[in-house]
Amino acid sequence: MCSYKTESNNENKIKRRKFLSIVGNSATGLVTFGALAVTIDFLSPNVIKERPPKFKVGPIQNIQPDTFIYEPEYRVFVVRDGNGAFYAISAICTHLGCNVKWIDSNIRNDSSVAIACPCHGSKFNRKGEVIEGPAPKGLQRFRIKLSDDDLIVDTSDIVSEEEMYLKV
Repeated sequence: MCSYKTESNNENKIKRRKFLSIVGNSATGLVTFGALAVTIDFLSPNVIKERPPKFKVGPIQNIQPDTFIYEPEYRVFVVRDGNGAFYAISAICTHLGCNVKWIDSNIRNDSSVAIACPCHGSKFNRKGEVIEGPAPKGLQRFRIKLSDDDLIVDTSDIVSEEEMYLKV
């Protein structure tokens, strides 16, 4: 009877040993695979695709005098004033980087306010100059050029108020 128990114990020990070997090898393989995946991810280049600083607004006929076009991808207002001159100003508030909104000055009964930050209350005139609010400075002005009857805005070229106009 003793030998019978010994045989069954040996069979159980072999099965247990085989099971533990499979579990150990699987865990080692899993850790190796994870380490390999992390190493490959670390060695692969991380590319951040930036949009080009220049963009085409379109033909000058698309913008009527005393109107504007908003370019949401670049967050820029392209304005045509009453004299027919074009200019481009940023739609990013200089306070905390919120998107500013062009407001209808006739509704507000305040002809000087044309742009407002809905988050913190900064107000700007049509040229992007600060009228009131926590914004420390005016909106950025970008160079605008005419190429084959198309307006092109360069957001990398920040200009002064004197240089911002494109007279057509």
